[in-house]
Amino acid sequence: MNRFKGTCFHRDFERRAFTLVELLVVIAIIGILIGMLLPAVQMVRESARRTDCANKMKQMGLALQSFESSFGYFPSSYNGQDYEPGWSWATQILPYVEQTNLYNFGDSRHLLFGEGANPVDVPTEYSQTELAFFRCPSDNGPPLNPLRLNHAMSNYRAVAGPTTTPRFFVDWDFGGIMYQNSSTTFAQILDGTSNTVVLGECMFDETTGKRAALWAGMTGLRSGAIWISDVMWWIDAESAQVNGDAPQAFSSRHPGGAIFAFCDGSTRFFEEGGDIEILRFLAGRADGVIVNPDF
Repeated sequence: MNRFKGTCFHRDFERRAFTLVELLVVIAIIGILIGMLLPAVQMVRESARRTDCANKMKQMGLALQSFESSFGYFPSSYNGQDYEPGWSWATQILPYVEQTNLYNFGDSRHLLFGEGANPVDVPTEYSQTELAFFRCPSDNGPPLNPLRLNHAMSNYRAVAGPTTTPRFFVDWDFGGIMYQNSSTTFAQILDGTSNTVVLGECMFDETTGKRAALWAGMTGLRSGAIWISDVMWWIDAESAQVNGDAPQAFSSRHPGGAIFAFCDGSTRFFEEGGDIEILRFLAGRADGVIVNPDF
């Protein structure tokens, strides 16, 4: 009887051990499958985010067109005298992106951005309003931009033009569509709306010095420098390097490049490491250089 019991116990133990091995094998297989699926899932998610970002930029481009239809010119990158702060292009198109109430709340038609302060270092309820419309879904920066006086973050910046200059000049025509106090018309875009970029992405990444942007306005002077990069930047030799090292380089967290919007409302993805002259030519509205659309 004891021998019988011992044999049964031994067989039962073997069955349990075998079941445990099977379970471990199944777990290992599941782990491998998950490891194989995760990159695919992440790629699908990023593809969706990139599409969402492109759709937002397309809507912005169409809103800029609607503004031009209403006023006869594109909005300026910001409205401000001399080195003073000013309301941004994004504030000016709010009525055309279903944000009329916010536009009226800010009352940019009658008030100065920051109410005369320079810099605008005291954010208001308006300038700290978080707008998902001006955020790239792939960017993981905070809602308020800590590198730009804690006004609400934006990942989209006006392309001022192809000018290379180490200095800023008041009311200077940078050769693009939107710059300080500009009033560019469709007729002035001699290169064609489908060959002229107007907006580009800019990511937030403190480790590499990328400061993203603001949607509400340009905050003015700080430590002797005017922070026009709050709302715009030009395509110089450095910042033409998409995802490049320059602090103001147009950039994104989309793998391999960044999206730009054109004056006709279309968008295109520019890969990092590409020919910088292509982007520079596209930044100018009337340089006479037409870039092959299959770049």
